[in-house]
Amino acid sequence: MREATMTKGMILAAGLLALGLAAPAHAGGAPERPSEAWNEIRDQLWPEAEIAPAEALIDIDAPTRAADAAIVPVTITLDPAPGRFVTAMTVIVDENPAPVAAEFEFGDAMAGGVTLSTRLRVNAYSNVRVVATLDDGSLHQTARFVKASGGCAAPAAKDAAAALASLGKMKLRRFDAPAPGGLAEAQVMVRHPNNSGFQVDQVSLLHIPAHFVDEMEVTQGGQRLFRMTGGISISEDPAIRFTYRDNGAETLEVYTHDTDGGEFRQSFPVQTAS
Repeated sequence: MREATMTKGMILAAGLLALGLAAPAHAGGAPERPSEAWNEIRDQLWPEAEIAPAEALIDIDAPTRAADAAIVPVTITLDPAPGRFVTAMTVIVDENPAPVAAEFEFGDAMAGGVTLSTRLRVNAYSNVRVVATLDDGSLHQTARFVKASGGCAAPAAKDAAAALASLGKMKLRRFDAPAPGGLAEAQVMVRHPNNSGFQVDQVSLLHIPAHFVDEMEVTQGGQRLFRMTGGISISEDPAIRFTYRDNGAETLEVYTHDTDGGEFRQSFPVQTAS
């Protein structure tokens, strides 16, 4: 067994190094299945830590059989016990070539509980797993089994020229306008091919280089809501829908960074109920 010394960043990048080789009851979804891959991931990322079953803390809603392996919808609900706060979570697709899909760090406006949705690539039948970190340092995890295959190598929906023309363009959708302190909901959408490094150009038959959003931060009036460190398992045109406590700020700000060094920023006005 390999030594448990890989960092989370190394796990994110692990699949890219393999390009010279062959690429291989809750709200929804099938129950978790035994996974040797998860045992190795756990030993590499948290070699000395105890990870407890999440029970009511984490709920994952995911399809049992995905309609499209390249855009598998996943909704995660974090509901800590009174007096506890979620500081971070890691989203993992056990059988993906780079299994860590994303790591989230939460600000105070989301630490008390959150519902967050995004879309994932699933490369083979796999558990989709969430590990949550609480303010006392404890770790908790749960998973749902998703039947899907080929998501990391699936061709992009847009051609390369169209993707580059809209690279980094952002939209923010606000679903309500609560009074300050109320629970708000928004969705951030970023135009980006999020190339996995496993896709093949249909003309040249060469692998398309990996190029994906590796960082996103959303703030309200400068106060952090969440920071995401992303990997190749986030789908093309990343979209994250989330709930948060409104602090009365007039803007939500979004910053993204990609693996080619691209940086994109935009501030969106929001309307708060009087």
